[in-house]
Amino acid sequence: MTASEISIGIDVGGTHTDLCAVQGASIVRAKALTTHDDYSVGIFNALTNVSKIIDISVDDLLSRHCRAFVNGNTIVTNSLTELKGAKVGVLVTGGFSDILRVGRGARMNVRDDHLQRNLPRLVPQEFVAEIDERIDRDGEVIVALDHVQVEKEVRRLVGLGVDCIAVCFLWSTANGSHEQEAEDIIKRVAPDIFVTQSISVASVFREFERWQTAILNCYVQPPVKNFVETIARGLRSRGYKRSLEFFNGLGGVLTEEVVKQVPIQLYSSGPAGGAVGSAALAKRYGLDEVLCGDMGGTSFDSILIHNQQPKVVQRCTIGRFDTALSLLDIDSIGAGGGSIIHLDSRGIPQVGPQSAGSMPGPVCSGRGGTEPTVTDCMAVMGFIDPDNYLGGEYELDLDAAKNALEEKVGNALGWDATRTAAGAYSLVVANMANALRELSVSRGRDPRKCTFIAYGGALPVFSASMCQKLGITDMIIPGQSSAFSAYGLLEADYIRRESATIGWLVGEEDGYGHMIATRDRLEQLIRADLKEAGFSDGEMQITFGGDFRYVGQLAEMNMAMAKTDVEKDLGASINPVFDIAYEEEFGPGTAWTESDLMLVNYVVTGVGLRQKPDIQPVDATPSDASNAILSTRRLFLPDTQEWAETPIYDADKLTPGTTFEGPGVIDCKDTTIYIPRSAMAKRDEYNNFRVSIRAD
Repeated sequence: MTASEISIGIDVGGTHTDLCAVQGASIVRAKALTTHDDYSVGIFNALTNVSKIIDISVDDLLSRHCRAFVNGNTIVTNSLTELKGAKVGVLVTGGFSDILRVGRGARMNVRDDHLQRNLPRLVPQEFVAEIDERIDRDGEVIVALDHVQVEKEVRRLVGLGVDCIAVCFLWSTANGSHEQEAEDIIKRVAPDIFVTQSISVASVFREFERWQTAILNCYVQPPVKNFVETIARGLRSRGYKRSLEFFNGLGGVLTEEVVKQVPIQLYSSGPAGGAVGSAALAKRYGLDEVLCGDMGGTSFDSILIHNQQPKVVQRCTIGRFDTALSLLDIDSIGAGGGSIIHLDSRGIPQVGPQSAGSMPGPVCSGRGGTEPTVTDCMAVMGFIDPDNYLGGEYELDLDAAKNALEEKVGNALGWDATRTAAGAYSLVVANMANALRELSVSRGRDPRKCTFIAYGGALPVFSASMCQKLGITDMIIPGQSSAFSAYGLLEADYIRRESATIGWLVGEEDGYGHMIATRDRLEQLIRADLKEAGFSDGEMQITFGGDFRYVGQLAEMNMAMAKTDVEKDLGASINPVFDIAYEEEFGPGTAWTESDLMLVNYVVTGVGLRQKPDIQPVDATPSDASNAILSTRRLFLPDTQEWAETPIYDADKLTPGTTFEGPGVIDCKDTTIYIPRSAMAKRDEYNNFRVSIRAD
């Protein structure tokens, strides 16, 4: 990367749009409010803000200096959360339309039957067309596709006003010819209709999850198409000539063309950026057990990183929709700076999941908000300087925040604004600590042995208190914490993943040839995709793996393997390796060593290696932290539940090597870091904050 080349990562969140611009070892960040009526406005506002910092016009930045532009966003997440998407028509194998309605039966993990709720119906029954066709599990055509019937039903669906059509046939994973023929007919009859074959989004068995994924891919296509085209048009009108790239929930970069065909892959793309950035930090520091959390304006997202790799989960559930997607294993709860403090029906204080978002936002922001939020609580407790919020860009109304806290919550409990705010602080800490505890313990990890990486605009105020609750003693707050997910987008490679169901009994000759042919076909698809995306053979990394299970089990577990593992004694060497991996995941003695092993799905992953930020350590010379003290400010400290004059440190003056003991607050332009009295903070050689915490 030359001195003039700048890589830009932009994460469109629920409240703020964050931007990181990396030039060599230099990192500059900026924020703007997310504009939900037109996300591109917030993106270009963020570009304008960063252009002022680096003193280059937006047009000059994009046309002459920008070598990469990667976007993570909440478009798909918002569409599915709000149930605002396309009118989707479905072609389904005759006699099987009710699979879409019945699904997996009772779906909610609650004991009270009165609380059970059916899945939202994305596709009305009249938008489902049963088609005469049938292929068996071996790929043999039992009933030929009725082309006349397909054309008739497509015309009917178009007449009903559908925007997209999902083609969902049984056993298309064994033979996809009928789905392809149906798409060809649709394109001839209605060339403007977006079409998704179920095998194009998930070529694996379990028809309900596969069909659901195809329907969701159609459902989110219009908002994604509008977003992508608007951003592309805006960038290119300002001189950007390179490929526009987007981030997916698997933690990789995708081209504009791929996103237009498989928009569902954008789900959870923002939080995935933070996970990839955390994995890069874990490698930089040599950490094997890491918990990381991102608290922005709307949610708290957390992920476990083991052996410097974020965990990938198969057959993800998106909201309440079961899918066949593989995504990073990210947990989310409604706890952000914009989360609303309220009393539930029993009069008990709650935080979230409702959020004030960017508009109207917190009460103190003066944009019309009337419901008190977590940000209002932080202002009332003194953590946020009302005259220097986001570097003085916004002036906060502290009195309005106090009045809202008392009127909406405090008066009913006999609490003043301070006690209400402190109670909300404790509740937020407890909710997030519980989320981290469940994430780690349920996956067999001890949180006390993990390093916690905390980022997002709101989390550094709470992170040390969370660590105390969990017994975590080591914490890292990235120097670009507030826009760390945007930074993480630039640490990622281009990733494509292809899988196919084969059902091979490991060690058996029967089906072995089909498995080898499938492996080679998937590898060829991956290599062709990477080549089309502009990667040379030397820039490609191809890895192999499979979804395995013991014969008799229902669920599979993914395990990596070498390409040639299946060629050694018909894969006999895989069995003991899987036994070890299984016990590492589920505990000693859980492996079913007496059982045969089945390779259910073969998985090939292709990585196109991209240039990464060139972050190098700097000299960390010990220095006196008192030189960085801006002032003292009266804060209500959560650990003592008392007001106290507390040192406020200027983040820019805390040079690498500087150490201080709490209590104290590090004042950054776009976030606030709280260091309690039981902790010690150090600015390290990577310009991150390393915090040592004494457990309660």
